Amino acid sequence: MRVLPYLKSPTGNLVLFFGFIAVGGLLVFRSNAREKAQAAQMTKVTASEQGAARESITRNGLPFKLPPLVRKSATVSDVPVSDPDETPTATAVDARGQRVAAKGTEPRVLPISLFSVATDSNAAPPLSKTYAPFGRLIPCETVITVESSKLDTPVIGLVTEDIYHNGELIIPAGTEVHGRASLDRARERIAASGKWVVVWRDGSPLNGTELVLNGIALDREKDDVSGEFGMRDGSAGLLGDLIKSDNWQEIRLFASTFLAGFAGGLQQLQNQGTAFGGVAQVPVVSTRNAALAGTADVLNAYARQIQEAIARDGFFVRVPAGKQFYLYVTETIDQAKGTRGNRSNEEIWRKQQ
Repeated sequence: MRVLPYLKSPTGNLVLFFGFIAVGGLLVFRSNAREKAQAAQMTKVTASEQGAARESITRNGLPFKLPPLVRKSATVSDVPVSDPDETPTATAVDARGQRVAAKGTEPRVLPISLFSVATDSNAAPPLSKTYAPFGRLIPCETVITVESSKLDTPVIGLVTEDIYHNGELIIPAGTEVHGRASLDRARERIAASGKWVVVWRDGSPLNGTELVLNGIALDREKDDVSGEFGMRDGSAGLLGDLIKSDNWQEIRLFASTFLAGFAGGLQQLQNQGTAFGGVAQVPVVSTRNAALAGTADVLNAYARQIQEAIARDGFFVRVPAGKQFYLYVTETIDQAKGTRGNRSNEEIWRKQQ
């Protein structure tokens, strides 16, 4: 019983404190000793027993020698050549029976290859020396009269000035140009665009050559005396004269309309009651009213026909022969693309129709 009061005294507390320190130090020491023993066990290298010496096997072999090549004297490959224009190459046969190319000759390239050759399909063909760039204005003048009422008439013109580029004569004066007319929104113009056929008609070697070009006809307004150009020079379409086909059509239209209204006014009317209590006038059922109504309907139909004829054929545009115009070419002019006897011109004309 005296131990418990002693431990509660200052001296007992001090003894108990040092006892805890000693126990803790002992535990730490044992833990460190255990870890060192495990580390030494893991890093311990055991010397292996020296075994038997390394054995080697020696075999007698013969050195590899290439067999000599057996060449044919001035032989030609027995492989058939697919291209008749290809020159056969001299070949030799080795000891294994395989053909090899002889010295001084290049091996024939097989038609099938594992490597594709990159080609640009969209690349444009090279131009010749006699070419002109995009957007050339070719001065021309009409040879025949063109009317908007008869659009089957072709547009035929002659080039009035030589066209040069880089000192080369591309299109000489006197060359024919052939196109096709069409209706234009402007009332006093005839449009001409699309395919044009240029025909050489001179004494040069190109006489009779045909070249198809895309172009638009533009009006040309130039004073030959002063050399000045008008305000409408270069505007689209062929400027012509507005012609009135028949001066009596309008008079007939007015007369037929007047007579139709007069016939309708001669009909006899009578009062008739309506469902809402009103009174309305209706034609009397009689032979006279039937004849007047039929006459009015015929005159109204005739008036409509005259009105449609005036709108369709009452006015038309006439471009006389000798009218100056430009052929604005919307592509590159290459003289080397011209051909003789080009039958595709008929197809172009048929498609435009």
